[in-house]
Amino acid sequence: MTYPQTDRTAPVPPPVGLEAEMRADPKKQEKFARLAADPYFAQVVSANQAYLRAAVPHLAATERDHWVLSCLPGTNGGRRLSTVSMKRMEVFVLLRHEEPEDDTAVHGFMVVRESVLHRYARSGQGVEELNPHLTFDRSRPYQDAGDDQVRICGWYDELIAALAEEPFAVAARELAASLLVGITNNARHHNYQLADQVLGRAVSTGQPL
Repeated sequence: MTYPQTDRTAPVPPPVGLEAEMRADPKKQEKFARLAADPYFAQVVSANQAYLRAAVPHLAATERDHWVLSCLPGTNGGRRLSTVSMKRMEVFVLLRHEEPEDDTAVHGFMVVRESVLHRYARSGQGVEELNPHLTFDRSRPYQDAGDDQVRICGWYDELIAALAEEPFAVAARELAASLLVGITNNARHHNYQLADQVLGRAVSTGQPL
C-alpha cells in the first residue's frame, strides 16, 4: 500500500468529526496534562519521535487508523507512559522505572524484525553480542508479527541510540510495514495531544511547526 507524502509546509485544516471529538475528550486531555506536568515528559516525547520517524514513513497519512499513540494507558499497574500500537499489537512501549527514587528514568521496548538484525550482524558476532546494553526477549511473541520478531528492551536513551543506527531502524520499519497495511483496533486509544508534541504540530493552530 502506498501513501502520499505529507507536505509539512502546507496548512493543516481544523480537526473535524472523530478527531475533534477525541481531542475534546476530557479523559484524554486530563491524561495528557498529567504526563506533560511530570519530569519524564521530554523523555517520552523524544523516544516516541525516534521510533515513529524510523518506523513509519508517512506519519500523518496513517495516524490513528493504522498507528496509535496512547497516553498513560492503564496497563502494567499504571507504570506505562505511552504505547504505540499497530493492528492488534504494541510495537513501542515506554514505562516509568520501578524504583521511586529514580522516577525520572524511562525504559521500554520495541518489537522489530529479527532477521534484519541478523542480516546486518558481522561474521562471528551475534546481534546480542554487538549490543550488550540491550536485552533481547523472545518469550512472548505477538501473533500479528509472525515468526520473525524480537522484543528489544532498554533505557529510553539506549532505544533512541539504537533507532539512530541503520540495522535497528530498518528492522523496525520492516515490521511496521507489514502492520500498517491493516486497520488497528486501538484507534479509540489515540491521544492527539501527545501526538501533536511527538509530530511537532502547533497545538493552537493545527499547523506544523
